[in-house]
Amino acid sequence: MTITIAAAFQATPQTALPARHVNMIAQKSIRRAESSASSLGASLQTPSETSTETMISSSSPPTHHQATQATNMPSIPSHSLSIDEMNAIFKFEKNGKTKVLNATGLYHLAVILLTMPFWLASMETLAYLTKTLTGNGGFRDAHRAKFDYSGKLWCRSYLSLTNCYPEIAGDVSRLEVESDSGACLFVANHASFLDIAVLCCVLDPVFKFIAKDSLAKFPGVGRQLVGGEHVLIDRTNKRSQLRTFKQAITYLKNGVPIMAFPEGARSPDGRLMDFKGGIFSMAVKANVPIVPLSLANTHAVMPTAGFLPVQSGEGKLRVFVHDPISVEGKSEEEISREVREALLSELPLDQHPLVVEEEEEEDVSVVV
Repeated sequence: MTITIAAAFQATPQTALPARHVNMIAQKSIRRAESSASSLGASLQTPSETSTETMISSSSPPTHHQATQATNMPSIPSHSLSIDEMNAIFKFEKNGKTKVLNATGLYHLAVILLTMPFWLASMETLAYLTKTLTGNGGFRDAHRAKFDYSGKLWCRSYLSLTNCYPEIAGDVSRLEVESDSGACLFVANHASFLDIAVLCCVLDPVFKFIAKDSLAKFPGVGRQLVGGEHVLIDRTNKRSQLRTFKQAITYLKNGVPIMAFPEGARSPDGRLMDFKGGIFSMAVKANVPIVPLSLANTHAVMPTAGFLPVQSGEGKLRVFVHDPISVEGKSEEEISREVREALLSELPLDQHPLVVEEEEEEDVSVVV
């Protein structure tokens, strides 16, 4: 018990957790130690005394809670700000939630307004050339690679001008244009609207996002997704979901990587959420590996409360490219667990899921 509590408190200075979270960790560590003492008594039983239910549970894959606890806590610092620390110049309500715009956000807005016209003009020029000259053999844009590169170029310029260009670590060679690794399914945690721009700085080869169709209405982003023939999904329509599945598999089989967020939505607090079903089955169907990408601190730079980024990303934003995960011979549950463990291994503690009280009680009842 002493070791567990000490480890919890040692992690606190690196991640700047609030005091209430520190107390929560300490209390839960004590409860785990008590439940471990109970499980020790149960483990001393002979095999004949052990219930069948307990034996089956012990051989089952780890639960969401257990998998999270088994992950080594990384030493990546947290940079989250409270609303007061954001030093808001403008504060307003949007859909019942507080939004903040500070000096950093105003600077981002100025950069966007100055650079976006060039991005929009480049997309329209490339779309015109593709439409009018392709038939004459004068201009070809396979998989809309040139069209998509205009968006990547804008994202990289925008993040560079705003001191938000991310650090990239891990298996970086897989992200290069010259890479002969073939198609794969890239997956990342989704903690901020800034994630899309950050990923466009990282992924050099042509790839296609799986994104919700409502993004098609956003200036710039919507034109890029539609014109680049990315995979747009209407979550309320079963036919749209089936069409999305088939389109993504076609891209993968043609050697074009797919980029998806397995959580299915942005996390409201930056913490990794449960995965939606079906994402990993695309990789299984196309028989391609899955490459997890851990996005650290995008939620701190542009949190849910921020109308635009609220602080510089320099020294904070980080993308870690994990080794590919083979899908051959694995169930979707096994794949999901491997992906989750990989993502969490390179995220700061404040992006890890909070332990849920009910899950702890269920785990204890299984052991006892």
